[in-house]
Amino acid sequence: MLRYIIGLLIMMSFSIVPLFTQIAGERMDINVKKMNGSDYLQPFIGGMNNPQFSAADFNNDGVLDLLVFDRAGYISLTFINQGTPNEIDYVFAPQYAKNFPEKLNSWVLMADYNNDGAYDLFTYSNAPGIPGIELYRGFFNGDDELSFEKYDNPRLSSGLLSYPLSNGLDVGIYAAYVDIPSFLDVDFDGDLDVMNFSQAGNKIIYYQNQSQEMGYGADSLIFLAADECWGEFLESGTSSDILLSNNPAECADENLSLSGGAHAGSTLACWDSDDDGDIEILVGDITINTLGYLKSSATGNDDSPWFDELDAAFPSYNTPVDIPIFPAPFVLDLNNDGRKDLVAGPNDEGASVNKEVAWYYENTSDSGEAAFNFIRKDFLVGDGVDLGQGSKPAFFDYNADGLLDIVIGTDGYYNGGVNFDTRLVLFENTGTSTVPEFTMVDEDWLGFSQYTDRNLAPAFGDLDGDGDMDLLIGQTDGDIFYAENTGSDGPAVFNTIIPEYQSIFGGVKCVPAMGDLDGDGLMDIITGYKQGRMAFFKNIGTPGNPAFEGDKTIAPNVDGLGNVDVRVMYFGSAIDQRGYAAPKFFMENGTEPRIICPNYFGDIFIFSNVQDSLNGTFTEDTNRYADIREGHQVAIDIADIDEDGYFEIVVGNFRGGLSMFNTDIISDEDLIIDVDDVVEIPSDFKIVPNPAHDRIQIFSQMDLSGGEIGLLDLNGRWVRSMKKGKSIDLVDLPSGVYIVSFSLGEYRIMERIVKL
Repeated sequence: MLRYIIGLLIMMSFSIVPLFTQIAGERMDINVKKMNGSDYLQPFIGGMNNPQFSAADFNNDGVLDLLVFDRAGYISLTFINQGTPNEIDYVFAPQYAKNFPEKLNSWVLMADYNNDGAYDLFTYSNAPGIPGIELYRGFFNGDDELSFEKYDNPRLSSGLLSYPLSNGLDVGIYAAYVDIPSFLDVDFDGDLDVMNFSQAGNKIIYYQNQSQEMGYGADSLIFLAADECWGEFLESGTSSDILLSNNPAECADENLSLSGGAHAGSTLACWDSDDDGDIEILVGDITINTLGYLKSSATGNDDSPWFDELDAAFPSYNTPVDIPIFPAPFVLDLNNDGRKDLVAGPNDEGASVNKEVAWYYENTSDSGEAAFNFIRKDFLVGDGVDLGQGSKPAFFDYNADGLLDIVIGTDGYYNGGVNFDTRLVLFENTGTSTVPEFTMVDEDWLGFSQYTDRNLAPAFGDLDGDGDMDLLIGQTDGDIFYAENTGSDGPAVFNTIIPEYQSIFGGVKCVPAMGDLDGDGLMDIITGYKQGRMAFFKNIGTPGNPAFEGDKTIAPNVDGLGNVDVRVMYFGSAIDQRGYAAPKFFMENGTEPRIICPNYFGDIFIFSNVQDSLNGTFTEDTNRYADIREGHQVAIDIADIDEDGYFEIVVGNFRGGLSMFNTDIISDEDLIIDVDDVVEIPSDFKIVPNPAHDRIQIFSQMDLSGGEIGLLDLNGRWVRSMKKGKSIDLVDLPSGVYIVSFSLGEYRIMERIVKL
């Protein structure tokens, strides 16, 4: 397929209109396959490590969609529910996430507190040093998309949710960043209450909303600490033990208390599981792998229950949740059958499992108490590429077939303690030069699982000047692996891996890149590191014999290259010390040196004026390229993978996933065909019917057999080919506008058609 067609708008007649550029930040729709050859259903979700699940209507169609907020990276992942009855039917729709508040913190739960149909968002406090609950009110914007405005509580200077003490002074409702509270109508009076563990961590406090009682309906948030030992049970301060009270009017034995210090963390899900008019709860604990389920044998005891029944390994009647460590439960209808299902995931960021992180249980009960049947451990996350933690991708044609493949360095899967299954993973480009497709072909490329150091960050470049691409890999400790490619003109061969290459110390959490920064014909090394800065290691060797001074502070090296500092202010006014610069060097339009560099919080910087400012200051062209937001500890690579004349970028993140985006950065303007290059279209070339339902016919006196005819969407993606005859099948294509493309010799023909 000739890529000049990408970006062309064609009118219903055969008239040609000017080009528009590739859209910066537009997500790419590329097929990706697993090792077994099956397709990832939604490959670029971006991974999940500590997912939290909430239902809300994002597009005002009356169907509850799905928010997955991941504590690992503080990122909102939005899925549209297509609403098929009795089926899980979610489609990743990241465009809705752009309407969510950017700086959400630790946990996010959604509930429609004022019953206006626009779900509201509750999250942990962004006020520096003040634990509590922050609220964003939901509303539908002019495009019928759920959006938010921050609620500032007038009764508290921090603006957080509050309740009055006995002296009438309001204080914030306590919420810990490690916990998961619950928001629901506990007393069934029509307004939203709050349930959360106390600051001591051993009791649940019931904050009753007084909105209805005070005559405001459901639209106010006026809380009272109505019960400071709700359910009359205690959770140990030193273990996961739950002690039930033997008296319905008294809290459990205070001797099971805080002798070991404050309880470290708990998660909570509350709902009326058995439709008997009172609330049941699920509790997760930081010290144990299972969930505890508490209920009352009495009925209708809505706001003051006495929990006298405990299932300590829920659901013991089926497959109990077993998530090392610190499971968090979420109860919501996931399969459109009107019954609340259960999904549970790990809640300890960076120190809990990062594989099989979403245990899904279907509620199979027809009436009465929920009956949860275990279905799978990787709900939604298994539909996309997820390599555990810390994915750092690099483009590289490993098999010399002319197509760029992807090598991903990763922390790997968590194995307990401080142990991770670190490795490189190889995805081969099994597509074409213009329509890439990637297939996982090696889960431990070059055997890097033998090394225990984390933060593997690969980079490829012709370091020794012999015409092929060599390999550098950065590490947490700042050392660099080197492997020379001895494959010459064929597939890459890396026989020897050299650790601590030339004693180069690239900085803690080292991410290397290669490029001839000073224009002397020798490939230099750049490293980004944790402090948010970059170092330049000048190649002081000769062609075929690269040599480097290993100390980044000794000339001709430059520490603090370009005076770059990608640290930012975050959750307050102070500079956050986590920089995590991860640079890549590229040549815009083949001539202009540039550095693209994300940081810890996922901001993507681009710097120019590089060759002229090695000892000076680079020009910062942007600190947030294309408004791409993929979570924390982002790492990227950049290349033109579809020969359209523009660069594309692949993005890895702390969650271990991938995503891919178009850019508007020109790689080679000679590949972008100007409209003047399109010749006049023969008058007898016709496409009928137009609009069409299931099929279009192509009529012309020309011999079409030697040409390339197919159908593209408006993003230039090839979606159909003409298999035989002179027709193109439109069955199963979504309704919309498409481009028919025909190329043969001097003819380059494009026409817009409408699929009904």
